[in-house]
Amino acid sequence: MWELLNRKLIPGFIVNPFYLYCAGFSISVIVYLLGWSKIFPGLSVSLMLFLLMTFIISIIAGIAFGKRRDLFITRSCSVSSINDIIFAVIIILGFINILYMGYLPIADRSHNYREFGMPVVDPLFHSLSIFFSVLIFHSFLGSRKIRYLLYFIIILVFQIILYRRSAIIWITVSSTFLYLLQKNRISVLIPAVIIICIPLLSFFFGLYGNTRSKLTKTFTLNELGASDLFKRMNISPYHYMTYLYVSSPLANLQENINKSDRNLTKTDFKDYFFYCLEPESLTKRLEKPLHISPPYCYLISPELIAGTVYMVSFSTLGWKGMIIMFLFMFTVISVCLFIIKKWNTFSLVTFSLLSTTISLLIFSNFLNRLDVLMMLFIYPVLFHFIFTREDKILLSLRRKTVSADAN
Repeated sequence: MWELLNRKLIPGFIVNPFYLYCAGFSISVIVYLLGWSKIFPGLSVSLMLFLLMTFIISIIAGIAFGKRRDLFITRSCSVSSINDIIFAVIIILGFINILYMGYLPIADRSHNYREFGMPVVDPLFHSLSIFFSVLIFHSFLGSRKIRYLLYFIIILVFQIILYRRSAIIWITVSSTFLYLLQKNRISVLIPAVIIICIPLLSFFFGLYGNTRSKLTKTFTLNELGASDLFKRMNISPYHYMTYLYVSSPLANLQENINKSDRNLTKTDFKDYFFYCLEPESLTKRLEKPLHISPPYCYLISPELIAGTVYMVSFSTLGWKGMIIMFLFMFTVISVCLFIIKKWNTFSLVTFSLLSTTISLLIFSNFLNRLDVLMMLFIYPVLFHFIFTREDKILLSLRRKTVSADAN
């Protein structure tokens, strides 16, 4: 048994955006089929066939990409004094956020935590925190400098006290992907321990969500539709919250397919463009001038609003909207791979974030989130020039020093 646990695995092949798309939706389908909720509609044959076809295409693309992975990813890490400067900027932006709002979400729950944040400052703080947490973690793996580990932990704690569950997920998942890509071999013991810890992680994830949203046990089980099967099993309601988080987006998508198949009488390309493709923060600023509003989507419960990357696209254009969204995902992946190949200083960090983006599409459309687009397309290029500029300056200074010593 011990010999089996000490066997080595090659983990990098798992971290492939095409495979992770399949894995994300497959996990949601498997969890869905546990039948813990009585408000979930049955999964339709049409939706399962659509997912199956996209899986086949993604697996073929994943195999092709896997053969050329080394052309895109550079594993060298950036250990630079700029890391310290940007960490300080992130902390300053975080405190500006708190001072502007005048409260901490973890300490004052009379406010809606979703409304926390100073305009302009908060999106910058949020995106920089995620991108540079992963970069700092990469720097720690390469240098083993304790201060980088402390930076990483401090940023995570900041996100916890602000109730930023999404940021915590982005940072931890992306850092895990980066670790797997960085290691050529890992012991079977590591994934075995992770699998064993899933129930514990599920419990604390549900506990954190319930505390953040101020949900009672009675509300969780009754108002959010726990099935008799789940209640008879005497499982903690915190596990039920995790179940809902993982599978309810698929339930909302299925709810729209069930009802829109009957009620969808027209298609709206304008709504599709503004609410599926264009960055949502830009769309919100254009709603009043253009007299547009978010398209209506059916929900299984008012408290469960996530609907996968496909829900809004189906509500506007039906099945062709879902097909276009799948093709749009391929475009995002292709453009991002081009960027990390051409400006490769942060290729491993950006690729880890891309992999996280695709794996989280089961929850929402992250392909039109401005902070995500900044992390995938803007930060890698911008900071590539900043970091390489510093390297050139340092190299020039070393040459001048050597020349002066020689004279």
